[in-house]
Amino acid sequence: MNTSKILFSLFLVLSLLVSCEKDNNHSEDDELATRMNQFIQSNLSTFYLWYDEIPDIKPESEKDPKEYFKALLSSKDKWSLITDDVDEFLDEMEGTGETYGYGLAYGQFSNSKECFAVVQYVYPGSPAAEKLKRGDIIVKLNSQNLTEDDLNKLTKPGTLRLGLGKREGNAIGSTGQTVTITSRKMDTDPILITKLFELGNHKIGYLMYTLFSKTFNSSIAKAFNEFKEAGITDLVLDLRYNHGGDDEASTFLCSAIVPKEKAIEGTLLSKETWNTPCQKIFESDPQYDGLLNRFFVETNCNLDLPSKKIYILTTRETISASEYTIACLKAFMDVELVGTQTYGKYVTMYSFSPQYEENGKMVADEELANWLIFPVCSRFSNINGYPSSLEGMIPQHEVNEDLFNGIQLGDANEPLLAEALALISGTQRRQAKGRSIETAPAFNMLPKSFNDIKSNRIIHVK
Repeated sequence: MNTSKILFSLFLVLSLLVSCEKDNNHSEDDELATRMNQFIQSNLSTFYLWYDEIPDIKPESEKDPKEYFKALLSSKDKWSLITDDVDEFLDEMEGTGETYGYGLAYGQFSNSKECFAVVQYVYPGSPAAEKLKRGDIIVKLNSQNLTEDDLNKLTKPGTLRLGLGKREGNAIGSTGQTVTITSRKMDTDPILITKLFELGNHKIGYLMYTLFSKTFNSSIAKAFNEFKEAGITDLVLDLRYNHGGDDEASTFLCSAIVPKEKAIEGTLLSKETWNTPCQKIFESDPQYDGLLNRFFVETNCNLDLPSKKIYILTTRETISASEYTIACLKAFMDVELVGTQTYGKYVTMYSFSPQYEENGKMVADEELANWLIFPVCSRFSNINGYPSSLEGMIPQHEVNEDLFNGIQLGDANEPLLAEALALISGTQRRQAKGRSIETAPAFNMLPKSFNDIKSNRIIHVK
């Protein structure tokens, strides 16, 4: 099924695209903004999940398409996105863009506007990996103390001179050490770590997965086939920092984990629910079946775990396609979550590039080719209708993460992994070595807003 052709064919049938002819009474910039706004309004009016809540704001009334897009969104919507730099955005989504190669958590000092960042992980071979490791604390940028406004600069491409800090008791101070890193374009393989553990009669595979990108499905296949050769009985899937990604990767991962006798190619995996007009049209015509249902695919790397059970590590940064994967797996096997509550994003975003109707055909708008919109178009559930609430998924085994204890990901003493290994083997959990940060009155960790997390469960429609 070609999702792009189906959606835009529907657009033509409904005749909702506004023809965008140039208006000589407007400046060129104003004319382009109005055309983009018309495209935004047409798409949202047709496919947006909350189409019936769109306010009546004329496209020509706003000169900034980004502001116009935001003005049309529902108050329920924390996720829909728009970009005027399509190449950079899609590179980032696919894990092939310019990067420093680290993940960061953020904190703010009590009674102060000053902030800090903590390294969650680094990609092997990345600029960050040469100078930093999990648990390192960043307190300065270019010799200046960090404020909340500076935090987004830590991920923007360029060269950064970072001043490092150190935790002492409940306080963080500067060490005086400085490191310089320069971003570069590189493939960030989301299979960050694979390890094997043998505990009693259990051979346990551990896989740290940071992004759902079909570009790297071959990396999943390689890792899982190595696990199969090693004869693993159990799997620990670490999704604690996985913010989502594309559908094809999540479908592939589910198809490789669900027991082989159930993961049959073409068998129903999940369901999508659209706004009322779209849902009626899709249900009335078999050609739209692929927009309502998703199916298992052939992987050639299905683990076929003897335990028929999986342990998944989660935090508030387990989002979107990660939650989709958890939901789908729950319908076909036992799933034990270890960590903290997930984010709670159970909607699907489709991407649309500006096009217009000309002589009954869809034509790309070359003058707006740098723009893409990513509106929420549907809500997903597994074949049993889960999840039905809007809250994040609550683990059966709550374990708080500790970035300050000096323990690296994949270490058997790392608290979340240690809990999963203990549950599998039936042994007492090993206690992490190092200081805990359960109480830290001198500073607080900052929750990430969705705007801090660009990776989403997006289906690309060009």
